[in-house]
Amino acid sequence: MNTDTNPILRDPGFLEELQRAAEASGKTLEQAQKYAHKCLHEIEATPRDSWLHPAAKLARFIYTRSYERQLDINLEALEELRELSKDHLLLFLWSHKSHMDSFVFLLSLYENRFRPLPLIFAGINMNFLGFGSLARRVGAIFLRRTFAEDPIYKLVFRTYIDQLIRNKTPLSWSIEGTRSRTGKLSPPKLGILNWVVESCHKEQVEKVLLVPVSIAFDRIAEIDDYVAIQRGEPKRKESLGWFFNYIFGMKQPYGKVYVRFAKPLALGEATSLSPDMTSGADARSSVVTRMGFEVCTRIEQVTPIKSADVLTMVLLGANGRALTASEIYRQATDIAAEVRQRGLPAASGFSLDSEEQVSAAVLALQGSGLVRGFDKASETVYYIPREKRLAAAYYRNTITHFFLGAALAETGLASCTMDIEAPGAALLEREVLGLRDLYKFEFFYKPTAEFLAEVQEVAEQRYPNWSSGERSLQTLLREQPPRFGHAILRSITESYLVIAATLLELEAAPVHDRKKFTARLMAQGEQMLLRRTITCESSVSQDMFATGLRLAEHLNLLHAGGDLRPAREAFAERVVKALSAINLLQRSYDAAWFAQLSSGKIANLLGP
Repeated sequence: MNTDTNPILRDPGFLEELQRAAEASGKTLEQAQKYAHKCLHEIEATPRDSWLHPAAKLARFIYTRSYERQLDINLEALEELRELSKDHLLLFLWSHKSHMDSFVFLLSLYENRFRPLPLIFAGINMNFLGFGSLARRVGAIFLRRTFAEDPIYKLVFRTYIDQLIRNKTPLSWSIEGTRSRTGKLSPPKLGILNWVVESCHKEQVEKVLLVPVSIAFDRIAEIDDYVAIQRGEPKRKESLGWFFNYIFGMKQPYGKVYVRFAKPLALGEATSLSPDMTSGADARSSVVTRMGFEVCTRIEQVTPIKSADVLTMVLLGANGRALTASEIYRQATDIAAEVRQRGLPAASGFSLDSEEQVSAAVLALQGSGLVRGFDKASETVYYIPREKRLAAAYYRNTITHFFLGAALAETGLASCTMDIEAPGAALLEREVLGLRDLYKFEFFYKPTAEFLAEVQEVAEQRYPNWSSGERSLQTLLREQPPRFGHAILRSITESYLVIAATLLELEAAPVHDRKKFTARLMAQGEQMLLRRTITCESSVSQDMFATGLRLAEHLNLLHAGGDLRPAREAFAERVVKALSAINLLQRSYDAAWFAQLSSGKIANLLGP
C-alpha cells in the first residue's frame, strides 16, 4: 500500500471524523489532512514479496551468529494453523524475550511456506535509519508507544486497522508489549488487542483466531543488558550503530531457538481467568482482558523446559550455598522426573536423568560464566556468583509457572505452622488464597476451584497424611524437604519486604514521584542485602519493584486518601508472614542438606 493512493485519506467518513479531530486538536482541516498523511506514512506497512527472500537471508545471518540454524518448531501445530487459515483470520500473539523474536517468528512461517505472512506491529523505536525501510517492506507496522492525547493519530491508526481487518489481513504482535527482563511472562498489554477486537466487530469479521506463540531460547543474547536495566542503568537507545553492535557482538554459541504454536483461541472465548480479576471492568473490556490472560496462559503451557532453567532453580534455591555435582543431581533429577510424570513440555534433548547428564549441563553453564566451580578442596562444588544471580533468576523464572501450585502448597503448609488452629484442608486453603492474593500481579492463575484442588493434591502427594496430626508439619518438611516454595517465591517476597520497609519509613506520607521512590527502593534494597535482612540479590531489581508497586497501588498504599500508616503496617505484616514461611522452608531444606552430608559427624555436631 502507498499512502499517496491509500483510500483511507479520501474516504468521506474518515474526512468527516478528521474534521472533528482537527477541531479537537486546534488545527485547520488542511493542517489535519497533512498531519494525517504523515501519520499514515509513519504507520503503514508496505510489504513486497520480492523483499521476503533477502530479508530472510539477513534474519538467518543475524540469529545464526550465535544460535543454531535449525529452529525448533512444533510443526504439527503449524500444519493445523495452515488449514485453519483457509477460512479464519489469524492473529498471532507471541511472547517477547529478545530482539530476535520477530526475526525467528517470521522465519518459522516463511521457511515452512506459511502464506500469507502476517503483518507485524513494532515499536516506533525500531524505525531507525536503514532498518525501518527494510522492516516496513517485510510487513512491519510502526506504532508510537503513546498517542492517547493525539486524536488525529488515533483516528488514522484506528481507520488503518479497520482496513486491515476488512481485508482479512493476518496480524501479529507481542502480547507483552515489550521484552521481558525478568524471564517471567509479563501481564498482557491490551491496547492493540482492544483496537483489533473492536475492528473485528465493526467490520463483522467473525471467524477470527488468536494464536498464542511461545518463543524461547537456550540462552538470551541480551541478558547482560537486562541485568543492567534491572539494576537501574538506562536502556540503550536503538539506532543503526546499536543494531550493528548488537549483530556483531553475538559471538558466543547460545544454543537453540524454540518456537511453539499453542492451541488457538476463538475471538470472544476465554476460560482461564478468574472473574474477580476483571471486577469493575465493562463487559467488552472484561472479555478482552480475559482473552489476553488466556493467551498468556496458553503461551506458558507450551513454553519448553530446558536444562539450564532447572539447574538455575536448584542452585538459586540453595540461597548462596555451593552444591556438589551429586547434590545438584539429586534435586535436578527429582524435578526432571516430575516433568515427565506430568507430561510438561520439555525442550528437545532435555535430559537430567543421570549424574553424567547433569554434570554436562552444569559444565555448560560454567562455560557460559553463569556458574562457577571451586575445585581446591576434596570435592568440586558449584555456585552462582553474586553478580550473576539476576541473570540466573531470568532462566529460572521462565519455568516457575509450571511449579507454582507446588510452591504455594509448600509455603501454605509452612504458614499453617504459625497459626493456632490445627492444620487441615480448610486452613491450608485460607493460607494459600492469602498468598495468591499477595502475589496476584506476579503470575497467571487457574480458576479458584481448580487452583485449590491442585494445591491440595500436591500437598497430599508430597506430604501424605499431613493433616492427620500424627507428626508435626515441621518434622514432615525436614524429612521430605521442599523443592519450590523457597526457590520460586523468595526473591518476590523479599522485594515486597523492601517496599514495605520503605513505605513504613514514610509513615503516612504519600509517594509523589514513582521514579524517585524506585531509586530509593534500590538503595534500601542494597542496604538490606548488606545487613542480610534479605538474602536474594535478584530481589533488588527495578522490574521486581515495578510489579510490587502495582500491588501497593492496588492496595492504596501510595497516594493520599485515608490513613496510610495502618494499611502499610498491615501490608508489612502480610509480607513478613509470607517470608517467615519461606524461611521455614529454607531451614527445612538446609536441615535435609546437613542430614545428607557424607560424613555424619558434622551433622551430629551441628544438630538438627
